[in-house]
Amino acid sequence: MEIDPATLGVFIAASVALYIAPGPDMIYVATRAMGQGRRAGAISGLGISTGILVHMFAAAFGLAAVLKVFPAAFVVIKWAGIAYLVYLGVRALISKSDDISLAPATTRRDDWRLYRQGFICNILNPKIALFFLAFLPQFTDAAHGDITLQMLFYGAVFASGGLVWILGVAWVFGAAGNWVARHPGAMRVQKWITGSSMLGLALFVALEERAE
Repeated sequence: MEIDPATLGVFIAASVALYIAPGPDMIYVATRAMGQGRRAGAISGLGISTGILVHMFAAAFGLAAVLKVFPAAFVVIKWAGIAYLVYLGVRALISKSDDISLAPATTRRDDWRLYRQGFICNILNPKIALFFLAFLPQFTDAAHGDITLQMLFYGAVFASGGLVWILGVAWVFGAAGNWVARHPGAMRVQKWITGSSMLGLALFVALEERAE
């Protein structure tokens, strides 16, 4: 397999443009970071990045094509993701002030919960699978070797850059979350930020689905 440096440069430039465009993943991590601090945002970002790797493999090996052939499967997965965001939002709003899901992550159990939630939110977004299916092949060339390996390479580059970006988002937005964590009286604000943002994100995805 050969990678053309010029093509790789164009791919990286296109990827950076996609990173900085606000999307569900970025909003989710920013919300977690603001509501629970930088650590929570970073761990959520790791979960999302793992989901992106799954989508990458799905696109490289043709599994994402199933969603394109069977629109009903796309709709089911899409609305399952919306329902999950609603669940997280409602749970945050009605939870007690000492609910561990709203407090800054301090144990491995907390970390696993945040990681799992980030992963599920990403994996239940079939648009990402279709995005990889449409985006990655544009930079491959049969003359340079196996197409699948090229897609895996470009997918890995995209996922690596995305991880760096999403961790940066967690760091920046986590400043507000860290302040909240140091002020117990701000717990109501913390719950409102987390809960309302999750519900707002669910509404955003649902309206985006209707527009299509």
